[in-house]
Amino acid sequence: MSTSRQSPSAPAALFLGAMLLFSGCTAAPIRDARNAFYGEAPEAAARSVSEAEEIGGRDRLLWLMEKGAILHHAGRYVESTNALLAAARLMEQQDIVNVGQQTASVMTNDWATDYKGEYGERLWVHTYLMMNFLMRHQVDSALVEAKKALKLFNAYPDALEQAYFTRALIALCYDNLRLYNDAYIEYKKLAGDLPDPAAAVPDLYRLTRRLGFREEADRYRTMVPAAPLLHLPAAAELVIFAGTGQGPIKVSGDIIVPPSIRFSFPRYVRRSSPETMITVSNANVALNGILITTDITAVAEASLSARATRLAFKETARAALKESVARAIERKNDELVSVLARAILFIMEEADTRAWETLPGGLTLARFPLSPGIHRDLEIRISDGSGGTSLSIPELRVRAGQRVYYSLRATR
Repeated sequence: MSTSRQSPSAPAALFLGAMLLFSGCTAAPIRDARNAFYGEAPEAAARSVSEAEEIGGRDRLLWLMEKGAILHHAGRYVESTNALLAAARLMEQQDIVNVGQQTASVMTNDWATDYKGEYGERLWVHTYLMMNFLMRHQVDSALVEAKKALKLFNAYPDALEQAYFTRALIALCYDNLRLYNDAYIEYKKLAGDLPDPAAAVPDLYRLTRRLGFREEADRYRTMVPAAPLLHLPAAAELVIFAGTGQGPIKVSGDIIVPPSIRFSFPRYVRRSSPETMITVSNANVALNGILITTDITAVAEASLSARATRLAFKETARAALKESVARAIERKNDELVSVLARAILFIMEEADTRAWETLPGGLTLARFPLSPGIHRDLEIRISDGSGGTSLSIPELRVRAGQRVYYSLRATR
């Protein structure tokens, strides 16, 4: 009695089709925009993302985040805001689990799902929105985004603990609207998170005096740096949002278990040092200020680490399922089909390496006190050690207590 065998082409076609459908590949418009941005052509990158057709599907959030960052650093704050608000709305919608996509990802890989962004990337969406609104002097809208960012801090405290830039920006948003008690709370949290709390002390001193916390004010007074005048009510401020270098990229890290089981995990690779130098001179006289820097790579790694247990569980379940499928094919098909099936299952196991790649390597919030009046020949320069950029301000008129904002980016 003869035993019929399945044609080798049937399972091969099935698995090859699945592999091609869910293989990892970032959409071409995203790659083109990144290449233009890091090719020292930010205007070309801005035109590229503005004129390109909107990307839907699994890469839509990634597209909106890249678009928002590129347009921000091109000075197109309205367009950047529109893209990032769309990203924020999409993140809310994605919190509803897509059962079909999750099922497909268990059999193939995480490229089968909508990209939802790491915890840090979700925070940067609201961070860039705060910057956009402050650049346009829309302090109420900036505070709305600050409160949304706070919810993420509360939800993922360990992953976002090192996001000092955003925490300082949140405090500034409260401060702008004279919500001094809320600002004080955020500056106190910032002081507790920073390796060196000195950068938060001038604001803590100013706010404890204003709120009547005399004992705390006396303690902070002894810690206030002599040079910065940020604690003086009459001082104006030059506030700089400085992005330097290139943010991290994700790559695949593999573990192979014979005969053909592959575990593939994403990991971040650093591209730039977060170290940042910012100098401001007024008619060739250097100003003293306060700098607070976030290492984007460190936050990215902490965000990924916070998902490590869930990733490992899913990887284990997927490996077990694929192994059971491979053995089922081996029982029903000849050796050639079995080998082909195992090869396709092996190749399909690929870590999701999608990431927001136009982020800087470091984000620095720099604040420089200015006396009220007219300032001529202000020169701002930022550098990460391998390159830099500068901005000249021929004349700036500031009032007592006024904050003036500038955003700069050095990609190399």
